Order: sequence, then structure tokens, then C-alpha cells
Amino acid sequence: MQLTWPMLASASLIVAIAHVVIWIARPSQKVHLALSLAAASVAALALLELAAYRSLAPAELASYLRWMHLAIAVMVLSLLYVLHHWFGYGSTRIVVVAAVLRLVALVLNFTVGDNLNFLAVTEVGRSVWLGVPISHPIGETNPSVLAGQISNALVLVYVGQTIVRALRTPSTESRAALIVAGSWFLLIAIMVASTLLMVFGLPRPPLIAAMGFLLVVVTTSYCLVSELIRSQRMVMELQASELSRLRSEQEVATERASLAHLSRVTTLGELSGSLVHELNQPLTAILSNAQAAQRILRRDPQDIAEIHEILVDIIDNDRRAGEVIGRMRGFLRKEAYEHAPLAINEIVSDCVRMMRSELHDQRVTVHLDLAPDLAPCLGDRVQLQQVVVNLIMNACESMQSSEQGHVVSIRTRASPDGVLTEVIDAGAGIPEEMLERIFAPFETTKATGMGMGLAVCRTIIRGHGGSIQAENVAPHGARFFFNLPQHG
Repeated sequence: MQLTWPMLASASLIVAIAHVVIWIARPSQKVHLALSLAAASVAALALLELAAYRSLAPAELASYLRWMHLAIAVMVLSLLYVLHHWFGYGSTRIVVVAAVLRLVALVLNFTVGDNLNFLAVTEVGRSVWLGVPISHPIGETNPSVLAGQISNALVLVYVGQTIVRALRTPSTESRAALIVAGSWFLLIAIMVASTLLMVFGLPRPPLIAAMGFLLVVVTTSYCLVSELIRSQRMVMELQASELSRLRSEQEVATERASLAHLSRVTTLGELSGSLVHELNQPLTAILSNAQAAQRILRRDPQDIAEIHEILVDIIDNDRRAGEVIGRMRGFLRKEAYEHAPLAINEIVSDCVRMMRSELHDQRVTVHLDLAPDLAPCLGDRVQLQQVVVNLIMNACESMQSSEQGHVVSIRTRASPDGVLTEVIDAGAGIPEEMLERIFAPFETTKATGMGMGLAVCRTIIRGHGGSIQAENVAPHGARFFFNLPQHG
């Protein structure tokens, strides 16, 4: 007995200090501060209980009992806070009423009678437990004890709600709730029994209060610290997962850029014939003008005016050839581009002009229906040209075996949230099973296709803040359309 209560007090203080340290490190987790107050109250209760068991004077014993109720009140309120803010399974109204009644009981403890249990302690009874003589109070019962017992009953109801809810929702947290709430339920039941023994003047077993509360505090501390360790482990795993995700996104972004570059190179190879035809006209004009200038100089060197006109034509055709080459070079170059305000009608017209010879060779007619006065879009010219060229080429290839006529319709118009561009062909359409994944990488309906063109188109359009879709049109053909947000 001389060692047991001091050991209980020491153990409780160690638990209190440990939770204060955790709270200082994590100020937002106030449950650790509340649990520290509960553990410190258990230490005070153990020492008061030891003093009460040694007391021989009624007034002295009554005083110890009075201060024990203060420690019990602090402990009950702290543990209710922990239980409610940790799990929150029970009724908030019940826990508030239980806490208020406990405070009322504490006030009555200091204002009515010797303490909450007795109006007056008239004598000190002595009994022997396990060979150790201990004191217990005998006196007139205080009716105010009902306030404390009603509070205990409400705590039992609240703890019971927590246990029932935890049983219905199996999880790591609910298992902790079962352990903590179960120890609470047992403790409150023992407290009620101990109070009844004291009120009726019967000796109660020693260590009931301090040992019972210490059990609850230690159990709660164990579950709370275990939850803290598990949460910390989850945080570390989430951080590792986030780092892995960021690395994966970087790898995907690099792969996407490589795919876009490869697709541009592939498209450029397919357009090489168109490039030859496109450059052939201005180069032929340059050659013809230069030969005409030579003939004029041989015939009449004084005809300077006509030679000047010829030189102007040569310069204009040279500039045209340079624009074609510059456009193709930018189309091929693998680099980041800055977005600028663009007119989608100009992009469509440039692409059709660039593909003129390719369209002629495949006997494809292009119908343009470009809405006037469209708002500009913010984007990269080369990338958007790549999208339009890819869609036109896909439309041409889909009509190679078509008997309905090789006609591609390109329309632009304003949409509720930007500018809509449509490419419609009269081909065989898209197989129904491919409609959902036509824009996925390596998905293609062409025997010799690589399945990257439409995937790159989607990447580019999404990079411009837009969307791209495909659908079949009746009675035959397919419609690809993309929407870009307008600038300004």
C-alpha cells in the first residue's frame, strides 16, 4: 500500500508528460492536451485516495473526499472531450448534458454539506483489505449525489452509443473505439457501485478510483498513440505515393512530347509530296522570271522597267517558298511554343492550301464553310495546324474505298464557350466498338496506322484548354470536331 499508490501517481504523471510533449509538437491535436489533464488528475486522485485511506478524523476524511471529486470531474470532462472529438460516435447533446451535470455536481460538492456524497461525515469506519487497514466514511447522505450519478448514467449512455456504432462500422478506428469505450463503460459502472457502497456506509475495495481511471487513461493513450503512429505511417506512404505520382506524370509528359514529335515527323513524311508540289510552283516561277530577265537583257538592256517588274515577282515567289519551308521546319522542330491570339479560319485555310496537291492526288474535294467574324483563339499555330492536317488526312484515307464521293467538309462556327471546328467526311465511319477509344494511344482503324495521330490531337487540344470528339453521321461518314476557348 505504501508503494502502490505512489507508483500509480508516478505512472500517471509519466503518461501526462508524454502527451504534453506530443501536444507541444502538434498543437492542433488538442486531444493529447485533454488526455494529459486526465492523466494528471489520476495522479492527484491516487495521492488523495491514499491520504483518505490513512485518515482517522471525520473532517479530514471529508476534506479528502471533497478534493477527490475535483480530480474526478477534471478527469471525466477531459476523457469525454477525448472520446467525442476522437470518434464522435455518440450524441453531442448527451455528452454536453453529462458534462454540465458533472460541473453542477462539482459546485454542489463545495457548497452543500461536507462533500458531494455526505452532508456530514460523522465517523470513520475501518476495514482490512488484503491485510491492510483502510478508512471509509460514515455519515448522512447528501441528496446532491444524484447530480453526479445522473451525469454518470448519461456518460454510460454516451459510451454505449459509441460501442454500438463501433460494432456496426468495423474498421481500425472502430476497434480503437471499442477498446476505449469498453474500458470507460467498465469504469463508470465501478464508480456507480463504489458510490453506492460509500453512501450506505459500507467499506469499498481500495484502488477502485485511481486504478480504474489509470486503466482508462492508459488504454486511451495506447489507442491514441497507436492511431498517431498509424496516421504518421499513412502520411509517409502518401508522400511516397505523391512523389511516385509526380515522377510518373513527368515521365508521361516526356512520353507525350515524344509521341507528339514522332507524330509530326510521321505526318511530315506523308506530306513530303505535298511539300514538293507546294514549292514547285514558286520555284518554277522564279526560274521562269530569271530566264525572261536574261532574254530581255540580251535583247534590250535598256528595258529597265520590265526587268524591275520581273525582279519584284522573283522576290514575291521567293518569299512564298520561304514561308512554306519555315512552316514545315516549325512543324518538325521539337520545342515548346508560346500561345498567341490566332484566327482559326486562317489556320484552316493554310492547312487546305498546304495540302492542295495531296488532296488533288487523292481526288478529294474540300468544302469550306468558315463563319466570318469569329473570335480569336489563344494557341500555337503549328500545333493547331497539326491537328487540322491530321483530321483532314484521316478523312481522306477513310474515303479511299468509298463510292459516295470524296468530299471533305470543314466548318467553323461560334459555340457557347468558344470556337467550334468540324471536319466531316463521307467515308465508312468509325466502328462502334472504337468510338469510345478512338483517341487513345495506339488505337487505329487503319491497317498501316500507328494509332498516334488522334491521341496527339487530343493532347494538343487539351493543352489549349479545349475538347475534341468524334461521332458517326448518317447515312455514312464521320464527324470530328474540336472546341477551343476564345481569347479575351
